[in-house]
Amino acid sequence: MSLTIDFLTSVKAADFVQNSSAQVLSEGCLKAVGRPIFTLADKTANKEEKRYSATKEFLYQSMSMLAYFLMISPVKKNSYKLLKKFPQFDKYLDDNNIKNVLNAKNSAEYKNLLANINNKEFLTKAKGAQELISIITSALILTVVTPQIVNRIVHPIMDKFNQINSKHNENKLDKIV
Repeated sequence: MSLTIDFLTSVKAADFVQNSSAQVLSEGCLKAVGRPIFTLADKTANKEEKRYSATKEFLYQSMSMLAYFLMISPVKKNSYKLLKKFPQFDKYLDDNNIKNVLNAKNSAEYKNLLANINNKEFLTKAKGAQELISIITSALILTVVTPQIVNRIVHPIMDKFNQINSKHNENKLDKIV
């Protein structure tokens, strides 16, 4: 019990639950597993409809998560580049250490320079701004981009699924007759 409490109250657990990508991952995994299970448990639909719907939902959610993480990773890795465009950081430009952080050339340099900053207000604002960038990007990816990509992939797969199912059902009928 104390191991569980130690884990749940750890800094890593707190960072995880405050991370928008972690939230999307959690919700996406629950949908990819939960929706097909509830669909299959539906007593009112016929077996073929349930299988089709559950398969489509699983594929859609799984591919959405894959597409999302392929797109969000570079954004999160490079979000520090946008921080200097936020007017809230102008007041920190007198501090050379912070100025260097905002002008970092790559993600590794940014993280190293950020680790040496003692200004808690700046650190909080930088983390908040990066998370805001991530949330806005996540919303665009999940509502606009991912459905366009995934629909183009899932529909042909489900058409094949229907063809295979139809042939399977025809074979069953041939054996009966």
